[in-house]
Amino acid sequence: MSLYRIGAAALIFHAIVSGASAAPEYRVGVRSMTTSVPTRSQPIELTVWYPTASVGQPELIGENKIFKGVSALRNAPVADGHYPVIVMAHGGFRAAPFHAGWVASNLASRGYIVGVARPPALGPRDAQAAVQEIWLRPADLSATLTAVEGDPELSVRIKSNSAAVVGFFLGGTSALALAGGRLDAQNYMRSCDDPEAGIDCAWFAKNGVDLKKADVSQLTRSHHDQRIKAVVAIDPELSKSFAPESLTKIKIPVAIINLGRPDERVPALDASSLGKAIPDTHYDIVPDAVSYSAFSECTPKGPALLREEDGDDTICRDGGSRSREEIHGEIAGKVEAALNRGLSAKP
Repeated sequence: MSLYRIGAAALIFHAIVSGASAAPEYRVGVRSMTTSVPTRSQPIELTVWYPTASVGQPELIGENKIFKGVSALRNAPVADGHYPVIVMAHGGFRAAPFHAGWVASNLASRGYIVGVARPPALGPRDAQAAVQEIWLRPADLSATLTAVEGDPELSVRIKSNSAAVVGFFLGGTSALALAGGRLDAQNYMRSCDDPEAGIDCAWFAKNGVDLKKADVSQLTRSHHDQRIKAVVAIDPELSKSFAPESLTKIKIPVAIINLGRPDERVPALDASSLGKAIPDTHYDIVPDAVSYSAFSECTPKGPALLREEDGDDTICRDGGSRSREEIHGEIAGKVEAALNRGLSAKP
């Protein structure tokens, strides 16, 4: 082997084990789809990101006055080859629809087909409807995988037996559900007893939602999807509400990533205990990140606009001296490394 090949191999290995983001291999294509979900009365929207070799006029996806968009080639053909499929859910009950673009685009540039589910938006007064979203959103992810696998142009480019799920916040909870994790009804109904235990407890209280009186008859149903071979969950919500015995039975590799140091992160998003229950778990942190670091990059004028409109630009701030772009690079590198580990594991 030449010194060049040895050096290149060493760089790739270092990038994988350190979570650093390697140079992109592909341009990024994007297309929009809809799919029906058996548990919903209306279809959900999907954004699919994928590798392409095409050139053309890029489109900025998700650009607005606060957040930067992500560049991609609309409806470009999928590059020759076969690629793993990642289904992704980013955000909680009221997250903006395009915050997954930065990580989905990054993965697509490295040879993944990424389907991002966009469930129906919930407004400030939709807290009563939010509880059922906890068991509806895992079904959204399974439906997303079915839609991508059934698309004529995408299906011929899918690498068989190589599907995984990546989730942020409530999406991380849904990702764990697809691996076989189940929520315990009693644990969930008590999740707002401690004001810091649930990320949405203040919202529920403001809107008169008492979890102890909520209809949680569907909460403990299984969402296990045997097509999923690996899971990456970033700051998953409700980690303490899972039934412990369901976590011990998860048979696929799971990566848990927390944003921020233990003494600085939001207590409701501390998922360090999950690694003690799931047999094949890799736990990691991004020390100088905060929860908002998972959101899109803010525009140069974004912080000032937020201060003018809401008096608070916290959503644009990160935890250390690095930029959000740099933190995104580390998170994306850790996600890719986790997928490499999980999808290369023996079944």
